[in-house]
Amino acid sequence: MLLKLKFTCVLLIGLSFLLYSFKKPAPATRILVFSKTLGWHHSCIPFGIAAIQKLGKENGFEVDTTTNADGFNDDNLKKYQAVVFNCTTGNVLNAIQQAAFERYIQAGGGYAGVHSAADTEYDWPWYGKLVGAYFSSHPNNSNIRKATIDVTDRTNPITGLPGGNVPTNGTIINQFTVVYMF
Repeated sequence: MLLKLKFTCVLLIGLSFLLYSFKKPAPATRILVFSKTLGWHHSCIPFGIAAIQKLGKENGFEVDTTTNADGFNDDNLKKYQAVVFNCTTGNVLNAIQQAAFERYIQAGGGYAGVHSAADTEYDWPWYGKLVGAYFSSHPNNSNIRKATIDVTDRTNPITGLPGGNVPTNGTIINQFTVVYMF
């Protein structure tokens, strides 16, 4: 009887290892960096791509990059945990691509917009709510504009700096029209 119990335990453990060996590995975290421009083309785009690729390498996620909007379809977008609009400008997606991107976000996909992502898709109200604000103006040259920053919530992590030193003035380059606030 003891021999039968040992044999059964060994058999169950062996089957467990066998079944576990057929388990598919978890897919790697993957993000898409989209840098299509139909307006101003920022010279910093390659630097943004390189920075995100460096973050991926240092933090164990894959980074795909493209300027081709054809990848904005259900089958392709589901491969990504997030999509980064890296200095995009103009109306970069057609209606079918917009609908696929909306479904992607509504299904839990992530989004981040870098700089002129807020200068993108002015005619698409859903995107305006996603990005939160559009540019209302932009300097016509590369000179930095000085402005006063009015910090209304000094406890918010976005406005804080290490050590809690929140600036009350500084450099600002763009002005925004707020579309949606959380």
